[in-house]
Amino acid sequence: MLNWRPVVDLEIRAIERERQIAQLRSETAQLRSESEQIRKETEQLRSGNARYAELNDRIAALLCSSDSSSTPPPPMPGSSPT
Repeated sequence: MLNWRPVVDLEIRAIERERQIAQLRSETAQLRSESEQIRKETEQLRSGNARYAELNDRIAALLCSSDSSSTPPPPMPGSSPT
């Protein structure tokens, strides 16, 4: 302990903290980037779901209108009516 100098100790701690801060900033930037990517993907999924729901509604409307407005096809020759 004869050569112990508090200034050197403090400088070493400061350097370590600066490294930790730089690492945390890097990790924060990476997490923000990942979060933004997830947000974009979520928005794309919502948009796709809305399109699919719209198409599903159109198909259901077409099926309902075709069921109610068309007459059944004539039976095939040789088949028994059900």
